[in-house]
Amino acid sequence: MVQGQGKFKASNTSSRKSNKKTNVLRLKKGARAIAPKRQSVIKQKAIQKKLTSAINRDIEQVIASKAESVGGKKFNLIKREAKKDKKAKML
Repeated sequence: MVQGQGKFKASNTSSRKSNKKTNVLRLKKGARAIAPKRQSVIKQKAIQKKLTSAINRDIEQVIASKAESVGGKKFNLIKREAKKDKKAKML
């Protein structure tokens, strides 16, 4: 004999499917950047990326020269060499 309330009816599966669709459309957690659509903003982002890479390159050169002067051995950056090898293979 059943004690308490009886059995529950199965919930409607169509409501579950609609919930899944709305969840997919939302952005996931974490840092994400939505690409800009306006041309002026796209140009600004490209310029900013070039400046950032130039600054990082200069900083790496300064650090490499300091490491060479202190250690006395030649200091090689691994990432740079890998990029050069890929470019050489393409040519």
